[in-house]
Amino acid sequence: MHSGFESPFTRIHLLYHANQNAITAEEIQPKINSHGYQCSPQQVKQELDHLTSEGYLTSQGSLYDITLMGKDELRSVQKQLKTLYQEVVQSK
Repeated sequence: MHSGFESPFTRIHLLYHANQNAITAEEIQPKINSHGYQCSPQQVKQELDHLTSEGYLTSQGSLYDITLMGKDELRSVQKQLKTLYQEVVQSK
């Protein structure tokens, strides 16, 4: 997948995993790459920091947790993904 398309999906996955449990860049990077992405540890850290600066995550040391705003955004994204999936994948 081209990096221009990969970045939004990576951000969604990071929000999703942070919604499950607080995460660190080191532990989440292999999980993110197991989904087929090609993210270095530095790229994951940059995305986590960017999500934090936007108010979607909070950080304490190396631990990142989702905020209420992040939960709201994740729910919104999930609705959009459902519509996109139905249109792009399920349509014939």
